[in-house]
Amino acid sequence: MNDPIIVLGWIWAIYLAGRLVGEAVDAVFLPRLLAADSTAVPAADAALADASPAKATSRRRRASRAWSPIPAVRWLLGEACLAIVVVGVAWFYLRNVSIDLVPAGLSASPVDIRRVAVGAIIGWSLLVVNVPVAMRLVGRLLPEEPTSRKQSGSVDPERMGATIGVLERLLIVALMPAGGSAAVGFVVAAKTLARFKELDKKRFAERYLLGTMASVIVAMLSSIAAQWLWTNQI
Repeated sequence: MNDPIIVLGWIWAIYLAGRLVGEAVDAVFLPRLLAADSTAVPAADAALADASPAKATSRRRRASRAWSPIPAVRWLLGEACLAIVVVGVAWFYLRNVSIDLVPAGLSASPVDIRRVAVGAIIGWSLLVVNVPVAMRLVGRLLPEEPTSRKQSGSVDPERMGATIGVLERLLIVALMPAGGSAAVGFVVAAKTLARFKELDKKRFAERYLLGTMASVIVAMLSSIAAQWLWTNQI
């Protein structure tokens, strides 16, 4: 099948997978390497060693500055420019490549194969955008909480909030085709009901509204884009 749109879609999907691998290395493996190296430093320097010293310093600096959306916007624009350049250059050289999506002996009609390919690419894109990308974006957008600390044996509130945000976005994406704005209202109302008493605190209410609105916008825009692509590109 020689379809430039499908080629572009697969390049995009591979790019997303590559970026996920890079993020995993940066978030998981590098801190572990730093932690392993810290065991080899002298005892006098042990207090300066940390599993992720760069991230700890960044958090302290962000907590000491006045809040601004500029870092999150700058990160988002940087990621968008990187994706456009990498995917665009790759597609320019590979757009005429013929891709055999399934073995010839098992292939159905070209239209069916194309629908499956487009569906897989859109589904993968929705998953990546609404889980790791949205988590990074919302995390950079929210102001730091220097006083919040996880007590031994207790639930990490930041991790719990991030997990709730992921489920919130996935529910909106799943319900948007059927209910539209009603789906968004249902999810936000359920989340607000669970946090109703905490909304009396001004600081928490601001963080809650900012994080929820950013999360909902990402889910709605990605769902609308996916529906448009599915309708117009098949």
